Amino acid sequence: MTFKCDKCGKEFETRGKAEKHERICKQDPSIKSLPNDLTVHLSKGENVVYFSFISYTGGCGTTSNREDYWIAVTNKQILYKAKIFDKTNNSFTEKEGILPIDKVSFMEVNEITQNKGCSSAKYNELSIGTSGGNVCLPIPTKDKGVEIRKKFLEMQEHHGSRRKK
Repeated sequence: MTFKCDKCGKEFETRGKAEKHERICKQDPSIKSLPNDLTVHLSKGENVVYFSFISYTGGCGTTSNREDYWIAVTNKQILYKAKIFDKTNNSFTEKEGILPIDKVSFMEVNEITQNKGCSSAKYNELSIGTSGGNVCLPIPTKDKGVEIRKKFLEMQEHHGSRRKK
């Protein structure tokens, strides 16, 4: 059995997920274009201020559908789903994660050249530093990384100013 959001028509496996989505959907009309695996992690009063699909480029012509991987910045956290390069195993692994805004210490944009297999591939990476370590997400362009970092800095500034009051 599935449950539908009355606002946008998205279907969910449980009534609770559908109600949570519907509550958020009523606050933000653009939410119907967000993936379900993002919206289920949003809490009451949480607003998505930035969302983008991010690409993954692999060596030797391998690619993934751009709609499979994304990053979102909310007023409370950074959420992502991406193929992340594991330097230990020299391979990419699909991961989803949530980073609270107040735990993120920096973001930087890097251009990486990866030599693997039959060729070398250049890709851009958004490195996010937290109290628990770094997360490095492949991104389509340096400009996309700068855009994401700008939204993060705006949210960090806003989040910090609310805490001081």
